[in-house]
Amino acid sequence: MSNDYFRFRQFTVRQDKTAMKVGVDSVLLGAWTAVSSSEKNVLDIGTGTGLLALMMAQKIPDAKITACEIDETACEQASENISSSGWSERITVVNADIRTFTQNLKGFDLIICNPPYFEKSLKSQDSKRNVARHNDSLPFRDLIDCVHRMLHDNGRFAMIVPADKASAIIDIAAGKKLFPLRRLNVKPTETKPVNRIILELGYTSQPAEEHSLTVRTGNTYSDDYKFVTKDFYSLQ
Repeated sequence: MSNDYFRFRQFTVRQDKTAMKVGVDSVLLGAWTAVSSSEKNVLDIGTGTGLLALMMAQKIPDAKITACEIDETACEQASENISSSGWSERITVVNADIRTFTQNLKGFDLIICNPPYFEKSLKSQDSKRNVARHNDSLPFRDLIDCVHRMLHDNGRFAMIVPADKASAIIDIAAGKKLFPLRRLNVKPTETKPVNRIILELGYTSQPAEEHSLTVRTGNTYSDDYKFVTKDFYSLQ
């Protein structure tokens, strides 16, 4: 394994040009998100390396996927990774601010996003890393507005967020009639509290299906994490 690339079972993600590297958050989000063959149009907001778009292409064989990214260099990296995959004909990379993106309005069956989530925290010297990590460029309210504008009435939106932001995001989404359908509470280790929550939202108000997962047990990945991600890589 190299810092310049990450090899999955069916594709390789090069990451030498991007600020944010392959990490547990995106892998877990992509692996845990439920999909069906009826989902023909998928949108990945803030695609970065193209990882989530590639994961969705692997999971939904007939889907057309749009990978939207505001950073030009990240778009180049995503295009490189997608071109070298077996799904390049089904994935389109778009260099755009999702707030001004108008393609396929109300036409996406599934929208997925690992959003920037740091607010008013210490920033690094790397401006591209700041855009990728801090939500100044895409506040949660703007993100939910974009999803509401582009999500099909029967569609779903999947995202991973810090645990301390989840309640506020659920409230914002409820203002657009988007409600939790599934929820995964993620603990980094057995002894640490939940620090991430994966939400699947839709236009149906019902009791959310709720699960929990611990990423690591001791010095190794947990059996639950290995099971959820097994279609994408093998962990010892």
